[in-house]
This record gives sequence, C-alpha cells and structure tokens, in this order.
Amino acid sequence: MHGAFSFYGVYDTAGGAAAIQESSRAQSKARQAEERVRFLEANLTKVLMINESLWELMRDKLGLTDEDLNNKLYEIDMRDGVLDGKNQRKVVECSSCHRKVSPRHPSCIYCGQLIDDSVFRLK
Repeated sequence: MHGAFSFYGVYDTAGGAAAIQESSRAQSKARQAEERVRFLEANLTKVLMINESLWELMRDKLGLTDEDLNNKLYEIDMRDGVLDGKNQRKVVECSSCHRKVSPRHPSCIYCGQLIDDSVFRLK
C-alpha cells in the first residue's frame, strides 16, 4: 500500500488516521493564531486610544500643536536613517570590544557590554 489509499482503492486506515490527526492539529493551530490576532488587535486599538488621549492632554495643557507632534515623529523616524515609520536599531559596533552586535541583543554577546537599554526597543 502507498499513501492513504491502497492499490485497489481500499482506504488505508493508518495513513488516513494520521492525515486526520494532522488536519486536526493544523485547524487547532489556525484557531489559536486567529485568537492571538484578535487579542493583539484589541490591545493595539486600546494603545492607540491611550496615545491619542495622552497627546490631546499634552497638546491642551502645554500649548503644543499637531505640527510639533509631526516634527517629533519625523525626528524619531529618522534616528535609524530611514524614513519608513520604524525606529529600530541596526547592527552596531560594541563600544567595549568593537565587535558587531545584532539589534536583537540588548547587550554584547561577546563581552556583556550594554548596547540598548531603551524601553522602546521591540523584542
């Protein structure tokens, strides 16, 4: 017998059962991923609302303008040298051992020197 069916078209129960199990696992993983996306979307919506509230409080209390906000956003976006809506650190040289360190690491993997202690760094 080969695959889920025998040569004569008789169902191979061992192969079929494995395929059903695999399908069930894939469906479960898909449901989990959908739940996670819904959770992240809900949290993102909440964070956006909090940011908007904080901006309006600062603007109203401090007399800032939307142009001030846009200028600051541009300044922050350009910190990594690219106007792309992101501000993520690129590969840098360790100030202690002078080796290249990936932006995934907050400290040098060679000597332990702290590279990035920003609370805004994505993990």
